[in-house]
Amino acid sequence: MSPSAETNGALPLLVDTDICADVDDIGALAMVNSMHSRGEVRLLGVMVDTRGNAGAAAVDVVNTYYGHPDIPIGALQPTDASKCDLSHDYVGHLVERFPHDLTGGSAAPNAIHLYRKLLAAEKDHSVVIVSVGAATNLAALLDSRPDAASALSGAELVSRKVARLVLMGGKYPYSDTGPEFNFKLDPAGTRHAVDHWPTPITFSGLESFVKLGKRVSTEAPLDSPVRMAFEIGYGPGVNHDAWDMLPILYAARRGRYFTEKNCGFNRISDDGSNRCTVDVPSDAKESDSIASRQRYLRFSDPEGRATATIEDMLVTGR
Repeated sequence: MSPSAETNGALPLLVDTDICADVDDIGALAMVNSMHSRGEVRLLGVMVDTRGNAGAAAVDVVNTYYGHPDIPIGALQPTDASKCDLSHDYVGHLVERFPHDLTGGSAAPNAIHLYRKLLAAEKDHSVVIVSVGAATNLAALLDSRPDAASALSGAELVSRKVARLVLMGGKYPYSDTGPEFNFKLDPAGTRHAVDHWPTPITFSGLESFVKLGKRVSTEAPLDSPVRMAFEIGYGPGVNHDAWDMLPILYAARRGRYFTEKNCGFNRISDDGSNRCTVDVPSDAKESDSIASRQRYLRFSDPEGRATATIEDMLVTGR
């Protein structure tokens, strides 16, 4: 493996988000922007994997607030006018209230084209992708054809440029309560991405979460879109289960609060349910070695230090 930014400076990071489904996506974006400001990571771009047109604009709201208005944003195409009712359409409120330049996903580059462009420009085996939503873009990236950015196929480009994928989704070692939300968004896409992803994957599941929100909605600056999102989505002064910040924390800081467990192979069912197993699909790429590349996280925060670290990033803002 070539030397990467994980050992030589800021970690090159791409984030794929289903922004609008839950406000923890805003928390994840706030964290990665804060880490980008401090030089801990280098945020290459953000991809939106939901079709609502306002999602990409909301990403731009957060990036702009943190002083990074020019970070590239890609969108799942075509977009539409759909809204997310799960969190009271916090995305629409952010877009109406806060400064941003990107008018929406319809004005953003196609996420797959942007993925290919950004990956092609990076050193081999250097980029970490953190997915905190559906695997739709990831599956399409693997199937993408050579283009002006690179003569490699999507799977070849990922194999050459990506160090690892950190994917929030599923439950481990198996989903015993039905499919987890992110995997259920696109079961076929999830299965395709998991079956054929050519680099190590670390899964952060439903069982790994923090409970926060109270400090964010009461202590963050009044002009913060993060505060507004949490007030709308969770309620003022309310702590709530949140998942998407943990994959960001793990990607940047690895083992401080996490233990990696061997999954074997993460088999995805038709409904999005998952189970770690030694039974690898015969058509999976490099099936003999896939099982050794898939792990899941166990998160431990008995003294609340990880939670406080996350909250500090969301509260202090810029």
